[in-house]
Amino acid sequence: MALAIERQVVLERVRSIYGLIKQECTYLGGSVDNDWLDKSFCSKRWNDLLMAVRRKEFMTNSLFFEVNRWTMTYDSNLISFDEFEVEDCFIGPNNEKTAAVTFTVYASDSYSPVRVELVYEDGQWKIDNFYHMKYMLNLRQSMYRYIGSDMLYLI
Repeated sequence: MALAIERQVVLERVRSIYGLIKQECTYLGGSVDNDWLDKSFCSKRWNDLLMAVRRKEFMTNSLFFEVNRWTMTYDSNLISFDEFEVEDCFIGPNNEKTAAVTFTVYASDSYSPVRVELVYEDGQWKIDNFYHMKYMLNLRQSMYRYIGSDMLYLI
């Protein structure tokens, strides 16, 4: 019973996050503040890795993100999110919780199947990784590859 309730909580959390993103994209003409979204809705682990990526971008004058990780598009002013489904939900013996939600991002001329993984942290479900399923892109894994073996960026 607890797992069924938690699945519904996860589903509503992801729907509300992406409802806000759709609203911001519509209101701002496709321009959303990704860093604000990361700080508000992503895990500490995700944000630590993101800061390491930002440090490498700055130090190497290169750019990691080519696509908006929140909309999985290049141009995100006409988007919608639909077909949300909790694929996985786990409650461990020490009350550690993880979940995964899949959904579809519809742009004006395309669609993208997406998956987000979540962790329960500080009393809220937080996004811990993004996947673009059409191109089999695991963002966390790509970020680690971008940083490479040089641990300087993780400090």
